Amino acid sequence: MLGLIVAKTVANVIIAAQFEDIITSFAMLERGLVKMRLITPILTFISLSLNAKFLTLPLKFGWNPISQHRDIFVKRCKPIVEERIHQRKKLGEKYIQKEDLLDFFLNDPYYRTDVVDDKYMDGLFAQLYAIVFGSTSSTSKALAFALFDYGGRPELWNEIYEEQLKIYHESNGNLSVEDVHKMVKLDCFLRESFRHSSNIAGLMHLFTDRLVFVYTRDTAFNDKFYGETANDFQPKRHISSRSNGKIIHTPAAKVNRSLLTFGVGKHTCPGRLFAVNGIKLCLHKLILKYNIRTESGKVDPPRRFSALTLPPISGLVFENRN
Repeated sequence: MLGLIVAKTVANVIIAAQFEDIITSFAMLERGLVKMRLITPILTFISLSLNAKFLTLPLKFGWNPISQHRDIFVKRCKPIVEERIHQRKKLGEKYIQKEDLLDFFLNDPYYRTDVVDDKYMDGLFAQLYAIVFGSTSSTSKALAFALFDYGGRPELWNEIYEEQLKIYHESNGNLSVEDVHKMVKLDCFLRESFRHSSNIAGLMHLFTDRLVFVYTRDTAFNDKFYGETANDFQPKRHISSRSNGKIIHTPAAKVNRSLLTFGVGKHTCPGRLFAVNGIKLCLHKLILKYNIRTESGKVDPPRRFSALTLPPISGLVFENRN
């Protein structure tokens, strides 16, 4: 369900979310690929090439988790691509650019063409679905972690809910980017959730043929950065006041050496603002509509498989607010 919520947001950005099967495809893409990620890379101690051959064995025997998504994409998007290319040729400079990522690619000189054949659609599919995989899977996982962190900590409910209610009334329910930036308590909660969960996009760039898993928890729970309470869940640690009384906070999307959720330096995740704002909007809507708690009534531990950290398998309870 969370995957579908995030997938619809991503689909709006890429192709304006016109088709339900495209949204479902975006949401389901990772499930086929994640099975390969669950395999422990133990063969890398012998040979990287041997491990790569082992991982790709299912593909050689006919298993292809991508083909069905490619077919859906071509079925739905090829007519749109053909029509937009036709309109570009017909209108020239009078053509009005569409506000989605598909039109951005079609405007790129590399993708300009008069013939929309299978090879062209394959290239377009590869580019767009790489973005889908990088955004939908990581964002939905971060949203799930945040919901479990929220649902297991009743001491945070009132102040976060009151902030969302105030912003909702001030905006009459029509949120702008400025309204999202006002969600300071929610933003600090989300940053703390990032710290206690897994990295979204570490993006550590290394030499070719080197395979490394970065242990980001070593930084996220470092006493040097967070003091003696480093292991505690405290959203207010990201809020401080200046000598003039002005309250400031460290945004969830901000990158520094105390939190490597989105990487660091010039290779920092470029989609972090989109991801954070999308998660905040989802949480804002859900918190206003529901009382959210974990089934156990406490903070449930995450699941760990090999090098992966996943949200808890236990349930969440959503009760309509009166």
